[in-house]
Amino acid sequence: MSEYIRFTRADSLHAAVGVAPAIPLIALGHLTPGVAFAIGLLPTSLMGIAPRRKLRVLYGIIGCLFGVGILVGATINSAHIPVVSAGLFLVICLGATMLAARRPAGTLLLGILIPSLGVGTGYEVSKAAALTVAFMAGSLWSCLVTLPVHEFPGDPDVRERLLAMRPPHVKTYGVLLGLTAATAILVGDIFDIPYAGWIATAAMLVIRPLSQMTGWRGVGRAISTIVGTILVIITLNLDLGYPATAVACAVIAILTIGARTSKLYITSFGTAFLILTIELHEVSSTASLHQVGRYRIGNNVLGAGIALLYGLLVAWLLARTYFAPRAERSAEGSGR
Repeated sequence: MSEYIRFTRADSLHAAVGVAPAIPLIALGHLTPGVAFAIGLLPTSLMGIAPRRKLRVLYGIIGCLFGVGILVGATINSAHIPVVSAGLFLVICLGATMLAARRPAGTLLLGILIPSLGVGTGYEVSKAAALTVAFMAGSLWSCLVTLPVHEFPGDPDVRERLLAMRPPHVKTYGVLLGLTAATAILVGDIFDIPYAGWIATAAMLVIRPLSQMTGWRGVGRAISTIVGTILVIITLNLDLGYPATAVACAVIAILTIGARTSKLYITSFGTAFLILTIELHEVSSTASLHQVGRYRIGNNVLGAGIALLYGLLVAWLLARTYFAPRAERSAEGSGR
């Protein structure tokens, strides 16, 4: 079981210290900023404690950029012209993918920052701006608490693992990534689906450069998000009060960060719990609470399905019908 749920002492301690400021905020009734601060810890904390302090500062900056990405995504989506928003996402994803391919860590950063654009599509600009501030505060605090930790030797195999994550065909992956985002936006608009931003969020979090990563991630993330959604509905139905809710959110944040290296998709579970706590805590009707939960689950499954369509099926068809025959012709030509 430890292979699937793996806690590390350093990550758990980092999470406990990081989430500490959020606890009194939530306990005193300031639930939205408190939980938003806890969520803001995630982009930086989920990368772990870097071996060098300069790299820890860089992690904090990356976390801040995640917050900025939310605001950018909300701004693009605020045009209320879905075709324009979809087109902009396609161009941004293609350009970002080509830029990311120039550096070993580029693909990893792409997987962190591009999903923030999808998250932003679910919010109005004003709320996205507030979330951006919370994400930046949480990321900077997460970075700050790691600075006293002594520097230690880095993993010598990191570069090789990062290079192994690169897509074999960069431009093709950029187009597939952009089509995933564009399709999620257009599907939500055409069918007038409530909380359509969750579709794009799920799709951008699931798709990955390698088909095998997308497949497992899609299934795992969908299941984990459903579990997180059900748990938050149960928690809110219990009407625990602010102090108990603060403890619950702190435990979830520590679990999410402390078990970040687990095979199970703990991150999706914890993120779903914390985000829905913000969005659902003011819903007084049990029926409305359950309805929003159903939308969350349905949109998450739909978004994961769109990611699997492009990241798995279309990628496989292209590899089979285009890239493989071209490689064979190239091999035959070089063998003559």
